[in-house]
Amino acid sequence: MDMERAEPMNRQPLLMADEISKRFRSTHALDRLSLTFPEGQIVGLLGRNGAGKSTLIRIISGMLKPDHGRVTVDGEAVYDNARALGKLCMIGDTPDFGHLGKASELFYVCRGLFPAWDESYAVTLMDRFELPLHKRKMRTFSRGMQTALMLSVGLASGAPLTVFDEPSLGLDAVMRERFYDLLLAEKQRNPSRTFVLSTHLIDEVARVLDSAVLIDAGKLLCEGTITEILRGYLSVSGDADAVQALTQGMTILKEETLAGTLVRHVKLNTPADGDRITQDERVRTAPVSLQRLFVFLTEEEEAQRHAANL
Repeated sequence: MDMERAEPMNRQPLLMADEISKRFRSTHALDRLSLTFPEGQIVGLLGRNGAGKSTLIRIISGMLKPDHGRVTVDGEAVYDNARALGKLCMIGDTPDFGHLGKASELFYVCRGLFPAWDESYAVTLMDRFELPLHKRKMRTFSRGMQTALMLSVGLASGAPLTVFDEPSLGLDAVMRERFYDLLLAEKQRNPSRTFVLSTHLIDEVARVLDSAVLIDAGKLLCEGTITEILRGYLSVSGDADAVQALTQGMTILKEETLAGTLVRHVKLNTPADGDRITQDERVRTAPVSLQRLFVFLTEEEEAQRHAANL
């Protein structure tokens, strides 16, 4: 992740979820979940498989009504509201082209769906993803080609809020990186657009994110800009006595011994704690990666749930 990237300007949330709950029989998919997606940012909706991401996306897209709470886009409730949904482009993880044959037919439909649809850009994206526009039927495309086609639709839609659900499914490493580069380029071209990447592949998307929402078991773990989320955590390694002394009284997310060196991943009590530790020559420090932090927070949440059920 490029931690030197400038922080995005503070903007009003484009999407807000307020106390969203959804139950499927005995499964509580979302449990009074509240979060925001700021305008003009690339936001990661991050969580394990089964964390509630897909349910939340279906509610955001108006496909599913929550049992409790509501979702708004630009201040308007999305459920059964064509005007609010008209500001959204939802690219799911399973392409479905219905009766459409070729990509050119799909683009014809997109002209009517998206007021800001950019056909010339869509054609350019097809070329970047090495896809045929006229010669082949979409049902003969490989899974990776189908994914790339729908990613092209999302980028070219011009929608104020564009959501990609597991955007890299079926793509090889080259095309994955190409998509993220194209996403950054489109964000620079249209800085007011908001993009949401819903995925469990946290390390893969981290480099393009401005902010993130981490959820697990239908609940919010944390949200904020990447810098805000990571600021309160530190990995400290070195002589065991020094590491233990410097991190005393802090929350130990994980302790491990690597090549005879004690490593503690800790939650800082105050920013001053971080300054004090990083200036101590007895130890080495490193920021906690977004993926490792997610794992630590998930394990901590699981431990708390287990303790509550005893």
